Amino acid sequence: MSNQPTGVTQEHAILTRHLGSVQDRVSRLLCDKESELQTLSSEVVRLRGLLVLSRTSMLWGLSAPLMRVGRRPAMLPSLEQPTAARQEDLEASRKAICQTGCTGHAHHWLSDEGQCRWSGRPCDAGCG
Repeated sequence: MSNQPTGVTQEHAILTRHLGSVQDRVSRLLCDKESELQTLSSEVVRLRGLLVLSRTSMLWGLSAPLMRVGRRPAMLPSLEQPTAARQEDLEASRKAICQTGCTGHAHHWLSDEGQCRWSGRPCDAGCG
């Protein structure tokens, strides 16, 4: 018997090397697909958040922030917008918080004097 591989032994060695390379390739493809799945999953979560923000703004009558669909974060209104527009947005936000957080929960922010404990202003919900 010689140390040289015979036909069957040589074919077995070739097939085993080929199987090893196929397994490596499949492992790399699985890793790539897992990474792509993670990226797409995080984008789905981000887009769902934007959808909730957009629908909530629309249903509550608030000015919706400028949004850009893509793989980058949403573009929110910049701080350089005019002061009057910012004040209107802040006032609309304050009213929405008052409506849902206080009026909708038995006025827990309302003091005995009719003063809002949250904002320090007189209650403008018509109840105090």
